[in-house]
Amino acid sequence: MTGMSEITVRAAHRLLIDYTRDMALSDEDPAQIVDRTFTEDAVWVTDGTELSRDQLIAHAAPARKNVTASQMQIDDLLADDHRFAARGRLNTEHRKLGHMVIEWILVGEIAEDGRVQHIHQLGRTCRAGET
Repeated sequence: MTGMSEITVRAAHRLLIDYTRDMALSDEDPAQIVDRTFTEDAVWVTDGTELSRDQLIAHAAPARKNVTASQMQIDDLLADDHRFAARGRLNTEHRKLGHMVIEWILVGEIAEDGRVQHIHQLGRTCRAGET
């Protein structure tokens, strides 16, 4: 693996594990979490909807209100230079909806400084027991 691919793998893990956990469960300022994870010009497109920095930050409030536990599982992660692709699932305990699972695939690009610059994600949400 090249040096940049190693940086890309670490950045992907930071995004998928640390960012997801911290946005839902920590008391840290969401803007700080976003700024350490993403470049200023980052673009995150999920299921065809482009999310801005402000929308990513705003997502923390409802997540923190409703999610009581979460566990990210990365099933596959591939990196090539600045790009990565991943597949996995997020298991959450939701105050109102109970156990929820989000299955996802995404492709992304990492900037030279190791922060995420671009994400395209597709996801499917279901309650426990649904397929």
